[in-house]
Amino acid sequence: MPRAAQRTDRRIQRTRQLLQRAFEEILHEKSFVDLTIQDITERANLNRGTFYIHFEDKYRLLDVFVREKFRQLMATRAPSPPQWNRQTLHVLIQTVLLSLETKYKHQRYPSQGLANISPLLEQAIREEVTAFLCACLQQATGSETGESIAVETMARIASWAIFGTALQWSQEPLKISSEQMANDILRIVMDGLSSAGYPAIT
Repeated sequence: MPRAAQRTDRRIQRTRQLLQRAFEEILHEKSFVDLTIQDITERANLNRGTFYIHFEDKYRLLDVFVREKFRQLMATRAPSPPQWNRQTLHVLIQTVLLSLETKYKHQRYPSQGLANISPLLEQAIREEVTAFLCACLQQATGSETGESIAVETMARIASWAIFGTALQWSQEPLKISSEQMANDILRIVMDGLSSAGYPAIT
């Protein structure tokens, strides 16, 4: 890559990081509903025009922020590069449990500041789980697959099993530890994938 392009890419990345950092700081001070683009750009010491070059609105910024936080959390916990094995799947499940427990704290509803954006947060995490599973399954099966259920479909089914169970667990009074819940989900998902003809998880 030419140096000029590298400098441009680094500048874009740095600007996006400034906006996301400002966004995160302000979320600790006010609700998402009350937060404005002006708040973000003033905190990041950037102008509004710069914001709109990178994000169409604060909802898009929220989506990117949640997805990147989830990927960073996975990167610190999962083996690199991720492999299709028991450890990687267990880490994925634990990360989902942690993300949702942080949000709901074993109560039916999230804090008032998160109430209006819960569906957006949940969708972003669930889609990240689906994408991660899809990538792992494609790696495990290769280009030629004999499975009766398509990789994308299986990834969606498995992601809903993981996410839906984790969501319910995070909203109920704590009766079972996150470790035990992760192990239970892992066993069910592994059995389901195996019965569908996917490679056994080691």
